[in-house]
Order: sequence, then C-alpha cells, then structure tokens
Amino acid sequence: MTPPDDPTPTLPDDSRKTPFPGEPGYPAGSAEAPAIETAAPTPGKLKQRVIPDPPEMDQARGRRAFFFVLVLVLVTVVVMGAVLALNVIADPYGSVGTHYFPTVTTSDRTVKADRIEQLKKGPELVILGSSRSMRYEPSYLEEKTGLSAFNAGVNGIGGTADAWAMSQFIHDTWPDADPAYLWLLDVESFVPFEVGARTANEPRMAKYVGQASIGKGPREFARALWENRSTLFSLDTAWDSTRLLLYREEAKSSQSKYRKQILADGVLKPRKWSEKEWKRRWPNSIERYSALHKNVYKGLDPTAQEYFEKTLAFMNEQGQTPVIVLTPVNPKLRKILAPLGWTKRHEEVVAYLESVQDEYDFVFLDMTDPTVFDFDKKEWYDGVHLTTVNTRPAIDYILEQTGGWPPSQPPAGEQ
Repeated sequence: MTPPDDPTPTLPDDSRKTPFPGEPGYPAGSAEAPAIETAAPTPGKLKQRVIPDPPEMDQARGRRAFFFVLVLVLVTVVVMGAVLALNVIADPYGSVGTHYFPTVTTSDRTVKADRIEQLKKGPELVILGSSRSMRYEPSYLEEKTGLSAFNAGVNGIGGTADAWAMSQFIHDTWPDADPAYLWLLDVESFVPFEVGARTANEPRMAKYVGQASIGKGPREFARALWENRSTLFSLDTAWDSTRLLLYREEAKSSQSKYRKQILADGVLKPRKWSEKEWKRRWPNSIERYSALHKNVYKGLDPTAQEYFEKTLAFMNEQGQTPVIVLTPVNPKLRKILAPLGWTKRHEEVVAYLESVQDEYDFVFLDMTDPTVFDFDKKEWYDGVHLTTVNTRPAIDYILEQTGGWPPSQPPAGEQ
C-alpha cells in the first residue's frame, strides 16, 4: 500500500507516459512549476490545415461596388457643401459676419455698437461692465457730473475682454473723444477665461479679441470658417438657418423688440420691480453662482487679468484715470456663496487690484457690500442685478467717494 501522504499516484508502471519530477526524462525546470514542453512535435502528428483562398469578386460586381462608394462620397460632399453654404449665407448666429439676414439670437454687442455709431458726438464718460452695469443711467450720471455718458456694458460673466473691445471700438469710432471711464467690475470678472461667442461673433468687436470674420478679407474669412466649422457643418445650425430664411420678418421683429430695450445712450430701458420676476430669477441666481464658485472659479485667470491690465494701460495712455468699482451682491446671496469660495475669491480680487495700483493709475472702490450706500433691500431683480431704484444711490455713493471727475482715491478706511 502506498502511504496516504505519498504524492505519487498509484498507477501501473505501464500506464505512465510522462516521467514524474526527479525521474529521468523529466523536463528541466522547477519541481513546483514544471517547465513547459517546447520541443517541436513529431512530424506527421499535426493535421494539415488547408486555408482557403478568399472568394473572388467578378468584375461587374466590383465595378458596382466602386461606383456605389463613389456616389456615396459625392452625395455626402454635396450635402455637407450645401449645409455649409446655407449656414454661411444665413449665418444664424453671426459667427461668420456675413450679415445678409438678421440673426436668430440678438446680441447686445451688436446693438451697443450700432448705438455708438449713431451718437451725434463721442461720449465724455463711458460705463463698462457686465449685465450688472446695464441699468446704470448715463442721463443720471450726466445730471450729476455734467459729462455726456454712454452705457457700454454687455451681458456675460467675466467680460474683461468685452471692456477692452468696447473701449477700443469707441476710440476708433470717436478718436477725438478720449472719454473718462466708470468700470463696474464683478468679483466673477476673473473666472477661467474664454472670449465669449457673443463678442467674437460681432465683427466690430471680434477684431479686437483676435477672432476672424468675413469683414477682414479672404484669409480671415477662411479662418472664420475653420474656427466655426463644427457649427457651420451642423444640421441643427442648418435648421435654424432654414427657419431664418422662411421667417425672416419674424426674426427682424424679434430683434426690433430687443433693440427697443436698449436706449440711445446704451442703457437698458427701466423696468419696475415685480415679485413675480423676483421669484423666478432669485433661485436661478443661487443655482448659477453656487455652481460657478463650487466647480469653476478656483482662482484668478491670467488671461482675464491680461485683458484687464491692457485696458487699464490704454485708458492711462489716453490721459484718463478710470474708476474701478466692485459691484454689489445681494446680502442673502453673499451669505450663501461665502462658504463656497466667494469670500476667498473676493479677497484675492481686492488684493490683486490693490497690487496693480502701483503700476496703473485708477481709483478703486469696493461696493460688494451694498450697506455702504443707501440701498433698498427689495429693489433687486435677483442676487446680483439692481433695479434703477438702487443704481441711483450707488452712483451717488461713487461720486461722493471719488469727488466726481476727475476722480480721486478716497483715504483708506473711508470706503
């Protein structure tokens, strides 16, 4: 009997075809992990496998397949070419700058550029900023300062490139004006930067931010096509182009209604506060700015800073000392945003602005806390947009602190 702990199988000697480890003939290698047999198998023991030749295609079928592929390619080229031509001619978003038809989206950049060109003389004071600045009345500033003013603020978080483009466009349109500037800057003006499509798609603004358009000649037109290729080859864009061609008058009417909201001096037409609008917009401002500070705005963007400083340098070269004001935030929204990063970003923006005052000449006021002026707690459209009832005391406070124009920096601790 073989002992129970003997690992040797109890097979008859004549049934063993492979020697056990340690026996003569066992392949070299570890006894725990036997070597793999690599010797060539005995000739004649493998089946001869016949690999069939691929089926031959007769010439007629080959020609039909070739012409089918050729026709498919040609049809695709024709369709995509037609889509491209349609989208370039209609230009529903203004991305190329053909301007043969009204766009399906009305841009405040376009309307503001039109208003600037329609002025009888160049402005003496220009308001810059985001949508938060668009209800600061030039007429009220003119009443207080005696300077003819224009509101060049436009929609969009960020916007230092917009301020640069607007200041350049005003200067090129009215080269002898050399206006003073009130720049209503947001804490969020320095978010991670990308030139907004609305600025890039208005040819009169695009040229100042390096964007191509048809108005600059064939080479720039080709670049505009390339930069907007995903939009111009899109069937969704083609659908909007078709709607634009079919309902051109309706598009004109829609644009006309929006244009009427922006007055000749660039300000948004006054609108009374309503509880219905507040209830609609307040939750949106919480959601929008909470997401921005939690997920996007983690530090001041270098490109936004570059446009900011370039604009300051230009203003100083024109002999102007701009007033830079950090815009008010509704205390309720500020309380929500503070732990999400707003407080840290606010500190960084203030520190940055104070640091560049050594290099550039400007007056700085921090009005993010609206309690510094006589504001009405109810007169907000949402968490960041003031009604005219609140923009007027905000202007009063700015003029009180700076002494009007030319402005002076108030002593530390008096802001």
